[in-house]
Amino acid sequence: MTTAPPATLTARYLAGPGRRPLALPESDRLDLVRRALEDRLLSRPVFLTAGEAGRLEADLNGVTDLLFGLPERLFEGDLHAFAAAVGLRPEQARLALRPPVAEPGRIGRADLYRDRDGFRLLEFNISSALGGLQITELNRLALADPELAAFVAEEGLGFPDTVAVLAGQMREAAGRTGETCRVALMDCPSGYRATEPEITALAGLLAPHGIEAFGCHTGQARESGGRLMVEGRQVDLVYRYFTLGELTADTSALRASEALLDLFARCDVPVLSPLRTSMHGNKRALALLWEDRCQDTLDAGERDLVRRLLPWTHELRPGTARVDGEPADLLAYCRHHRDRLVIKPAHGLGGSGTVLGRSVDDAQWAASLEHALATPHIVQELVTPLPEPFPGEGGADEPWVLNWGAFLIGRGYAGAFLRGLPADRADVVSYAAGAHAGCAFQQRTGAPS
Repeated sequence: MTTAPPATLTARYLAGPGRRPLALPESDRLDLVRRALEDRLLSRPVFLTAGEAGRLEADLNGVTDLLFGLPERLFEGDLHAFAAAVGLRPEQARLALRPPVAEPGRIGRADLYRDRDGFRLLEFNISSALGGLQITELNRLALADPELAAFVAEEGLGFPDTVAVLAGQMREAAGRTGETCRVALMDCPSGYRATEPEITALAGLLAPHGIEAFGCHTGQARESGGRLMVEGRQVDLVYRYFTLGELTADTSALRASEALLDLFARCDVPVLSPLRTSMHGNKRALALLWEDRCQDTLDAGERDLVRRLLPWTHELRPGTARVDGEPADLLAYCRHHRDRLVIKPAHGLGGSGTVLGRSVDDAQWAASLEHALATPHIVQELVTPLPEPFPGEGGADEPWVLNWGAFLIGRGYAGAFLRGLPADRADVVSYAAGAHAGCAFQQRTGAPS
């Protein structure tokens, strides 16, 4: 596998302080971050030029605008028709679109690979239920390494404060811009044990920004005197970690979820991000951008954005699809081109259920296609990322593949949660696959490149 020649910033870092793994001094703050990131950290940070960061922000805003505009473009504003098109069951759509229908929340993490042509968007988790939000604390901790600190100063580098930007969104959503905002970081009971380290880390990092945040689960929410309370604490805003799938797992869960949303409405407590957002962050929503009916509505700039940033993506189903500009039988195409395709669940997280055609044989691929037809899936052009050099413990550089988790909060690029694996075991780069985490520094506008 060919390794990408280091970009200028990276090459300068590797020639200087990057010749050895980053040294992080022990501290309570580091313990907090390590716990949230399962004590798996990359040996160096990564770098973006000012131009790269600016283009990434513009591209992510452009794709978000397209995804949020799909109901109007393709379904005459019918949100239930849009929900059905992206694979939501009727009861899920009813829950997500309970009146009054909230505007989708502009919080998300785009997962991208970098190939020879730049960033390629694999999926866009437009939701508040995101991992890695505490990554900018790793930026701060990394600057305790004096050689890195000197490099950052010399090159005019910095980083967005993801948590500070998120705190501003919380205040705005709760309508509490100038006073303490009490936020419940809320998951479902079944998921809370797994997300508790992440939630605890985020709560601690929000405190300096005037956000009184605490972790909890949906079963702890109560009403008292018209106010939403959790374990005796009043709540101004629910920051959602629970998912639409969890709320509608069975009939009992659905009834409890309807009561929960009624409780939020009675107490006039907003949810960030609202459940409707799940519809726009669905992988089948991305696939709609490649359909002819959507392509016909795009102007030249929008069409270029989709084709440059988003690999060819299509709902996996029997029938005809446009491939390389020509109509083709979709399943026959998939069967005969497994080495250039990947199958993904439309609602999957952390790479679960993803099958790369190049990693299985013909029989396994055919079985995977058949299995995927039973539930909402997409098929996507395989992106082959270029590995980057990372210093190993022995001093030699080793090739690693990176998944860039770029945060978009409001309309601003808000930092990146990097996940990486050695190139020889990087079919799916995710935390579930054992990836290591890292942070990114970016060049300030006007700094030398």
